[in-house]
Amino acid sequence: MTTIKDVALLAGVSPATVSRVITQKGNIASETRAKVFSAMEQINYVPVQSQLQNKSGTIGFSIARDPKDMLENLFFSDVLCGISNAAKKLDYNVQFSLYYNVEEQIEKSIQLFKKNQVKGFIFTSVRSSDKDLLLNSMQENNIPFVMIGSSLNHNVFSVHNDNIRDSYMATRYLLDKGYRNILFLTANVKQDFTYDRIHGYQRAIEESAEEASTNIVYSSNEEADITNALDKVLGEGTSFDAILTMEPIVSLIATKYCQRKQMRVPEDVGMLTFNDAAYLDKVSPSITGLNLNPSVLGAEAFQLVYELIYTNSPALVHKSVTIPSEIIERESTNRIVV
Repeated sequence: MTTIKDVALLAGVSPATVSRVITQKGNIASETRAKVFSAMEQINYVPVQSQLQNKSGTIGFSIARDPKDMLENLFFSDVLCGISNAAKKLDYNVQFSLYYNVEEQIEKSIQLFKKNQVKGFIFTSVRSSDKDLLLNSMQENNIPFVMIGSSLNHNVFSVHNDNIRDSYMATRYLLDKGYRNILFLTANVKQDFTYDRIHGYQRAIEESAEEASTNIVYSSNEEADITNALDKVLGEGTSFDAILTMEPIVSLIATKYCQRKQMRVPEDVGMLTFNDAAYLDKVSPSITGLNLNPSVLGAEAFQLVYELIYTNSPALVHKSVTIPSEIIERESTNRIVV
């Protein structure tokens, strides 16, 4: 049976710090709290009931987007696993709700809270145009909530990746591997993280001392659309020697396209994707991915909303936690630099 000392050793903190994190006592840095809950998840540590102060309830995890996008994207399932594992440790339940539009999301969320069926919410994948309406509605009704995603212009609790930094890091990595004509392949989704990733990509190219070029191509995640988009690029006489994709499934389709065109990966074309997935290690060539630590995002989001519920934090307070990312290098970028 694992103990609080095991958690402390893995997280690199004292047992007293672990105890304070679990009981929500004292002023613990967000980064330290994230380390502790990540360690708890890794070794499956469950706090004793006395530490939980007999608090229990239900948290809502809510998304408004096309169900097809949600079900095909492993990022969201990993976030949900992180939320669920953190909730279980504190005797909480998670209610997942998927809506077609933000208006329905707002209406149902307010109903659930007023009926005391949930104590607070975690929201993610909110379109930029919907963000003000959703967040203002929650604040007007004094509903505790946390955003997964950047919310710099709103006084809310949020947990997110630094998408500008991550995209800059991924592009810089490809440049260091000798790739120069890096194609940025993305769906035309009007969300803050898309704009931020494009900005990070452009900044890395602009700051490069090499003669590199930018090329942003918009396509859905459907194979036919991706094929047409890449055919158009080549048909216009534009060459590329690397592709940076937003989703793992797109990197698989793009790799398949390159192989059909007799373009070798990674010798002729490098391939790197956001949202690393385990199956990328099982294909040939295996594909380099940017691990956004979605389960840690979910666990930290739960801790923030739990804090809002039980510490009576002011409704209009900005608190932001940034989760680090890392590149998982595989064969698709293993180009020999001469």
